[in-house]
Amino acid sequence: MTSGPSSALTSQFSRDATLPDVQNQLVTGPTRVEVSVIPGTLTARRLELEAPDQLTKPERVRGRVTAITSGTDTATLTLDLGGLQIALNGSTRLHPDDADNGQQAAMPATSDDGGNGMTLADFVARIQAELAAGRNPAVRATRPAPAPPQAPDDGKFLAATLQLDEGNNHPRIELNIAAANLTTNATPPPDAVLKVLGVSLELRVSDGTTKLRVENQEAMGAIEFHGVVKSVDQTANTVTLMDGTIIRIVAGTAFEAREGDEDDHVTSLADVQAALTAGKTVETEGRGVVDTNSPLTIDAIRIEFEVEGEPMPPAVRMVEFEDTVASVDVAGSTFTLGKGAVVTVTAQTRIGSEGIQTLQDVSDTLAAHKRVRAAGIGTLTSAGPPPAISALFVEFRSASSDMP
Repeated sequence: MTSGPSSALTSQFSRDATLPDVQNQLVTGPTRVEVSVIPGTLTARRLELEAPDQLTKPERVRGRVTAITSGTDTATLTLDLGGLQIALNGSTRLHPDDADNGQQAAMPATSDDGGNGMTLADFVARIQAELAAGRNPAVRATRPAPAPPQAPDDGKFLAATLQLDEGNNHPRIELNIAAANLTTNATPPPDAVLKVLGVSLELRVSDGTTKLRVENQEAMGAIEFHGVVKSVDQTANTVTLMDGTIIRIVAGTAFEAREGDEDDHVTSLADVQAALTAGKTVETEGRGVVDTNSPLTIDAIRIEFEVEGEPMPPAVRMVEFEDTVASVDVAGSTFTLGKGAVVTVTAQTRIGSEGIQTLQDVSDTLAAHKRVRAAGIGTLTSAGPPPAISALFVEFRSASSDMP
């Protein structure tokens, strides 16, 4: 058994800080910071200097994907954090969201490994499909902490693990920094700029936008947790996760605040219970100190709850396709590939900006005895035969040679 705070009900894990406090701590050496960013901006809502033992823990970045490029066993995600990019390769462990089917109890709440894995091709296909449907999926990336801290202008971040974090619209960065990362401003706002991974984040302390905190000794040994909430005990001030982990809310626990009326975060156990009673899925993540190991009980330093809406629907199977076009049914909004698959083009299908733009043009090109190739991604609506695919993205290109 690991002992936690002597009195969980009176634990105070952090204290308010000033900008000079932050500067003074950075002068002494590298420090782990956790920065919560206001969605849609590059302004910090909260900056917390974590306990010294966090310097060796994995670094994390969370944000929404705005673009993806891929190559052979590689991919690069661009996030809504000032264009910050996350690199993936064949060694990156890729995982679906905690609330995806079968994931609720797949891995311990303290694991960064995210449960059942995905191949890079499947992951890229899923992100492409989300983007094609007009959505910006949230992801959580981790990597081993470099020593010394990465230079402020160095934007490289190769993810060791990456997990989908659907529905979470609160960007966050947890990195080791040094004094060079922080620059004060004599004429605020902002009062200072924190530059990490090549992205400049504004600290607006004077007007109360940005809160600065420093963790106390009580936060030593803190660990990360995340998972899907199974139940709430408002009398005991606890939530139990699907894997049996108990998260305890104590006097020093900080709740992640809502950001606007459209935010799905909730900030009380009563609201969490109401969401569960309504049949909705609630995910949680945060940091805390282990009080007991059996059952695993964690006193939360920081916690956030995200309501995901109705229980997650069954996952759809995403497929990529690339083949010559054998025929087109313009009226039926379908085309048939050379190997027999029938692809449907819907109002949600995004057609590539280069090449042929409409099914009528594809039909006319075939009628002129020209070869047309189609490549894209879609959802498999029937395994067939023949397979049926609803296209989310497709690009048509006319070959230079005549068809035989």
